[in-house]
Amino acid sequence: MVDTGKVVNKVAVVMAGGRGTRFWPRSRGHRPKQFLAMVGESTLLNQTVDRLGADFPPEKVYVVTTQELAAETRRMLPTLPPENVIVEPEGRNTAPCLALALVTIERQHPDSVMVVLSADHWITNHDAFLGDIDLAAHHAYQTHDLVTFGIRPAYPETGYGYIETSGQGMVLSVKAFREKPPLATAIEYVQSGQHYWNAGMFVWTLADMRRELLENCPEVLVPLDAWVAAGADSKAISAAYSALPKLSIDYALMEKSKHVAVVPTSFGWSDVGSWPAVVEFHEPDADGNVVVGEAVLVDSSNCAIFGGRRMIATSGLQDVIVVDEEDALLICHRDKAQGVKDIVERLQKLGRTDLL
Repeated sequence: MVDTGKVVNKVAVVMAGGRGTRFWPRSRGHRPKQFLAMVGESTLLNQTVDRLGADFPPEKVYVVTTQELAAETRRMLPTLPPENVIVEPEGRNTAPCLALALVTIERQHPDSVMVVLSADHWITNHDAFLGDIDLAAHHAYQTHDLVTFGIRPAYPETGYGYIETSGQGMVLSVKAFREKPPLATAIEYVQSGQHYWNAGMFVWTLADMRRELLENCPEVLVPLDAWVAAGADSKAISAAYSALPKLSIDYALMEKSKHVAVVPTSFGWSDVGSWPAVVEFHEPDADGNVVVGEAVLVDSSNCAIFGGRRMIATSGLQDVIVVDEEDALLICHRDKAQGVKDIVERLQKLGRTDLL
């Protein structure tokens, strides 16, 4: 039984260095997904920080981002101390990102529980969200487990990783992490009642994260420790960081640790991972069309139009997504929206940096 009456010092770490290439042409290198108001009136990054509320005062909120995005991140979050925006010299996946956060926060809040969040998720029922965080923080503090959050699957999604659990209660044991499955396997996972979507949110004490990294993946942490021991000079971080492997925190830590637990969430969640996911947040018309902006649709059904400054007109289209920007226009089938990432890669090969 977790004693939630104890006072646990919590800090939040928001990972905000992603590019969101599946949202091209709206998302660009200087304007990634987390900087966009994909759902609601404010940006996903602002929503992420705002929902932490009074449980996390500004001095207890850290945002990790890249050199290119640091200035805009600070501008968008004026209540955060500027030094709480932790700058990666380059993106090297989530394990180096969080290791850098660890060695930074240890010097300021050494006895804290770290709550790791993504800057580009959508979450409902904020009271339930904060309650689940509090439960996970107390469990991590008392048991020294690494805690993750599991989303009960609403359908057999093949684009998410899954967490296989055992036991019953508010905190479950993790039996295994499962990779993104084929459809038949995803159906089995949903039917089992013991599998959850892996939301990529974590809670652990700083001391336990350090212990587990040194045991399971020291190559992610040791160069940063040497950098701190040498004085943590901001000019020397690039050399230390370039020595780190490009690894996800799931692979570096969660899949290797023998001390992992999961809190099945009681809040609504979406990773807003593609244009079809955004469509789900809008009410369609009688023909199944979603229109944001100015458009005229004739003999068209199940289409999504995300307009810009000009009128968009369609005739005889079905199951198509259109996204209009001043310098680029995306037209894709709803079932092929994941291929937008491939378009970005093709533009890179063509040298069209002006569109990226």
